[in-house]
Amino acid sequence: MVRVMVTVPEATRSAMAFARAALGEERTKGLQLEEIESGTEGSVDVWRITLSMADSDALDPYAVLSGRRDYKAFAVAKETGEVLSMKIRALSQA
Repeated sequence: MVRVMVTVPEATRSAMAFARAALGEERTKGLQLEEIESGTEGSVDVWRITLSMADSDALDPYAVLSGRRDYKAFAVAKETGEVLSMKIRALSQA
């Protein structure tokens, strides 16, 4: 039996569509792909997709202009393309 796997571009599109639907167009301005990794979530094979978007700090009207970014990590099931989770992605300060 041959298992069909969702491609990386398909998983990325799923993550981006999920982000826009969950967070709204305003919070997802400047959405871009940052990282892709293969992994598992429980017993499910997933693509881990990290996306960034302009910082949405409502207290700072210049946040978008400053170039600061918010990062979100998405787990996308390789078999179905379903987004299983969205988490805040903290960057290391190395």
